Amino acid sequence: MELIKSDVTVVGGGIAGICAAIAAARNGLKVALVNDRPVLGGNASSEVRVHINGSAYLGNSPSYYAREGGLVEELKLKVFHYNPLYNKKLMFSVSDTVLLDMVYGEPNISLFLNTCVYETGMESGRIGWVDGLQLASERKFKFESPYFIDCSGDGVVGYQAGARYKRGREARNEFDEDLAPDTADRYTMGDTILFQTRDLGYKVPFRRPEFAYDITKLSFFENLRKGLNHRVFPRKVSGLGGLWWLEYGGHLDVIKNNEEIALELRKLVYGIWDYIKNSGEFDDVDNLILDYVCPIPGKRESRRFIGDYMLSQNDLTAKPHFEDAVAVGGWAMDLHAAKGIYDEGPATAWNFVPGLYNLPFRSLYSANVPNLMMAGRNISATHVAFGSTRVMATCGCMGQAVGTAAALCVKYGADPSSVAAGHMAELQSMLLRDGQTIVGLKEELNPCLADGLTVRASSQRKYENEANGVPVPLDRGLCLALPVCTDRVNRVSLKVRNETRQTEMLHVKLMGGEREENYIPSRELKSYSLAIESGHDGWIALDLDQERPADDKVYIVLECNTGLSVYCNDEKLTGAVSFHYRPEEPARLKRWDKNICFKELLPAQNMYDPGNVINGHSRPYGLPNVWVSALSRSDGKGSPEWLELAFDRPKDLEEFHLVFNGRLDLEHFDDPIETLIKDYDAILTFADGSERTVEVRGNYLSLNKHKVAARGLTRIRFEFGATYGSPYYEVFAVKLYAPDGMG
Repeated sequence: MELIKSDVTVVGGGIAGICAAIAAARNGLKVALVNDRPVLGGNASSEVRVHINGSAYLGNSPSYYAREGGLVEELKLKVFHYNPLYNKKLMFSVSDTVLLDMVYGEPNISLFLNTCVYETGMESGRIGWVDGLQLASERKFKFESPYFIDCSGDGVVGYQAGARYKRGREARNEFDEDLAPDTADRYTMGDTILFQTRDLGYKVPFRRPEFAYDITKLSFFENLRKGLNHRVFPRKVSGLGGLWWLEYGGHLDVIKNNEEIALELRKLVYGIWDYIKNSGEFDDVDNLILDYVCPIPGKRESRRFIGDYMLSQNDLTAKPHFEDAVAVGGWAMDLHAAKGIYDEGPATAWNFVPGLYNLPFRSLYSANVPNLMMAGRNISATHVAFGSTRVMATCGCMGQAVGTAAALCVKYGADPSSVAAGHMAELQSMLLRDGQTIVGLKEELNPCLADGLTVRASSQRKYENEANGVPVPLDRGLCLALPVCTDRVNRVSLKVRNETRQTEMLHVKLMGGEREENYIPSRELKSYSLAIESGHDGWIALDLDQERPADDKVYIVLECNTGLSVYCNDEKLTGAVSFHYRPEEPARLKRWDKNICFKELLPAQNMYDPGNVINGHSRPYGLPNVWVSALSRSDGKGSPEWLELAFDRPKDLEEFHLVFNGRLDLEHFDDPIETLIKDYDAILTFADGSERTVEVRGNYLSLNKHKVAARGLTRIRFEFGATYGSPYYEVFAVKLYAPDGMG
């Protein structure tokens, strides 16, 4: 037995475990990361092949700019950068390597792959060690740490340690959840085995294995064939990356019956492929092969440990204030049918979550094992709330939170509950510094650095969108969401066309919202109609005359009139967003890939002021919170755009961070992201007149950290050389950090 001593042991190498280990390591802890599989990534690995989804869920989040920050953002940007085929679910081995590279890049992490934790040792009610077996090398390890983080999914450490947990669905009255069943039961969500198809360009036969089902003889076949209950075969089968609804096992014990569930899923996968390939009901399948079938199922749910707080449905919808908020979620409460493909009801119930919500730290540690934290699909949440928190990007944010908290546990010799009670401000500050998003919190600039600081820039984009518009028929309602920074907003001009032979009425509705993180028009302010004469083709002024709503946005709804068109373009104006408006669901705007042209917003809005970069926000929250340059020359021959921070007297600066616009409205994206700043120089000027330049070329990250240890600094000037295609330079934040003890 080999003894491995560390400050914290992280068990589980999925997205949550990776983020927990890296966060702890970067905060100075010695970390043992133990994973029972040969690759990192968990459900995101090449073995299971689930996309890393989260709060932005394919761009439909009502928070809009909802993609997670911090380590999850870094991880996703690196995966997309090194694996350009990630969106096509190809080259997953490359994605595995990116995760491995991130872990190997941290000298404080010792990684143990293929190592199964089989026993947990307790000392006076605390976890003293866990024993692991690395079967192929015939080695046994004893991992000793003062603190343990269980990111194993099934919660192997917590279970062995006797941590209290729940399994199954709570009764409706237990947490007053209207999405819960009337009576509690042991049902969980089931497992899925994904598969990959490929077109070889020539005919390849498929013969169903003897053990596989003839699915035409199964009870669900006719419903499946008709595409009922959300179980629909895609129109394009080539490149198919599996069927999420091919699910089974939630009515069983998904841990004890793991192998039985896996076998049943294999019978279904090969049977369904036989039907696709050989039934004659699908076009263009002769040249397709079943290129890959995942060797293990992707598991959705098993044990959920009980913490000092159990997150419930109402926390996701009402969003109460948590003093111990450490991460965000935002995926829908996506509650799958327990019997999976055999269930007679819908495959899932996609229950609306009204934008980003905060996760409390009290849900991320055990209530009865004092030195155990957890992150991932085993946290303290009801089955209903878990339907949202279980997705991997959200799990990664939890991992960063507990990994960072571990550093404070070591620093103060305190258990996680003591950190929750006495050190939350410090924990939140550390998380914000490392890019974590926490709704409602901003990062305050060190007073010593803020005093006498001025910000200016080479230029500033106007808050208008009038270029290259084309008329779009108003055959359904459209909504222009306009952030405003003045106390009142009086007027805006839109461009409208009437090609009919009669006067048409443009019906306008103005709405406001309540929460700054959201794009949800929750209340009507006023409505009126404008007569648009026959043949009109030009700008019209809309009367707004409104106080700024609580969420800092005015929603201008143009109701359907097929006789009119409104001018739109493809501009991405950070903050100002256009949507489809559905009158039957006025609070649920639908994402649109166009933007309504507008100009002459009065009073004038100083929306992209360079001073925004030090306002404490690193993303849109109510207002865009960004500096945007004016239109720059695309040939790179003009004078560079620049942003400058000047001190009125010499200051000492240990480190600075830059946060660029990584299109946080996108869950999945193509690399490179056009708006990211690729090349820049940071020119540091000192009191004696000397200069030092930090040169960056080929950047593809949104958060860039630079340790400079600059003493007697009077100015930092950032000169920007290139983006990945955008004609504008956009900077959300310049974060300045003084040496320890200064402030």
